Amino acid sequence: MNKIKLEPHRHDAIQSPPISRQQRTANDHISPVTVMKNKRKMWRHMLLSGAVTALLVGSSALPISIAHGADAINGAATVTAASTSSIPSSTIAKGGNQAYPNIVFLGDSLTVGYEPDRKASSYDGFTVRLKEQELFRGRATVDNEGILGLTSSGLHNYLNAITAGKKVSTSDIQSSLPGAARTLDGASVAKQIRSANLITITIGGNDFLNALGSLTALPQDLSGLNLEPVISGYETNLKAIVDQLIALNPSATIVIADQYQPVPAVSGAGVYSNLNALAAQFSEIVSQTASSYKAQGKDVRVAHIAEAFKGNELSMTHIAEGDIHPNASGYQSIAVAFSRAIWGENGYRTPPTSVNATDRTIVYTNGRLLNSSTPPLVRNGRTYVALRDVTTALGARVAWSEQTKQATVTGSSKVIIPLNGNAIRVNGQNVPTDAPAFVQKGKTYVPLAVLADGLGYDVQYVKRWKAVFVRQ
Repeated sequence: MNKIKLEPHRHDAIQSPPISRQQRTANDHISPVTVMKNKRKMWRHMLLSGAVTALLVGSSALPISIAHGADAINGAATVTAASTSSIPSSTIAKGGNQAYPNIVFLGDSLTVGYEPDRKASSYDGFTVRLKEQELFRGRATVDNEGILGLTSSGLHNYLNAITAGKKVSTSDIQSSLPGAARTLDGASVAKQIRSANLITITIGGNDFLNALGSLTALPQDLSGLNLEPVISGYETNLKAIVDQLIALNPSATIVIADQYQPVPAVSGAGVYSNLNALAAQFSEIVSQTASSYKAQGKDVRVAHIAEAFKGNELSMTHIAEGDIHPNASGYQSIAVAFSRAIWGENGYRTPPTSVNATDRTIVYTNGRLLNSSTPPLVRNGRTYVALRDVTTALGARVAWSEQTKQATVTGSSKVIIPLNGNAIRVNGQNVPTDAPAFVQKGKTYVPLAVLADGLGYDVQYVKRWKAVFVRQ
């Protein structure tokens, strides 16, 4: 691989008091949120003084465990113009409707979806948005195995434990992970990976940080730094990671993000140019790694996330607040880039603008927008849908009995739904419900829970679009 030359500039090194080993150890015993806030104060001070540390995605000191299959869908974000930048045609996927019902997310804080001052339960990163994209194509079961602060060697070590089916402590896979150690279940994750149709990876930001050395004494002239060991180590680890994943699951599609750089041009022309050159070198490793596996007939792709951030660092990250992670706009751009790598140039989908403009809940049945004159209703915080419209669209039959005041739905199961009742009957068995069906303007409305519990449909609600996805 051709190495990118770093052009020297005449600037003094940035000097700050070093962080002692005792201070780092002490961080393990204080609130992780406090640790991150302290680091953000340092980064903000450096940014405002023009002395910006070089950090990439994933460099974090907050150890948070992400729940598997989290569906936190909060807030809304728009795609910036930069997020629709051109993507090399060699990485565009075929088959925009291809379903990936089992998805595993691996990597660092970018996979976690970290944003400052947000609770982990409300993270709304690119993985949440990719799950939403899968709902247009099929059912979605997702497992997020992101670990804040993870390096490529840490992920390699984690995959060693996964391959062996062993439990492992976070302190054993990577000693630099701060906070209290926790146990990871390698056997459980191995099962997830073997069942996966799609695996995404974000890794390398912390390798980039390690290449630069101390956060507190970083020269704007980077030409004197010996970066080769970290860069070559990243290349070796990335190949090993992909090898491990292919050994666990030879048929899964693997998509790896390239590396973006969050420091804006206001940091100085020299350091900005050099940091982008370093990021490009890491990204080139990702591209060449994917190409080498593609030549072997393996489905390994690149999500080109980096280009959209160039020139948009301040609007797409929290860097102005002293934090290097993407904001909502940044994560939206990353989701678009992954969607393109997975489903093609127009792979990222949203409901039609004309539908969104109505500000009402919309329904998709088996991935298709349900055109109905009876839109969903909300009562007491519950969403109700017109029973006949939805079930007919999904191929079920509905019969109404005026005498008994109940609807009978026949599909893969037989469900009897009485009006204003506190239970429904599924194949002869009573199933309690605290949201009874009702009639309005000649239409029988049922809560989403009835579709899921009674008819066995998969029902998902996406808050950002006010959209209900119902699938057999």
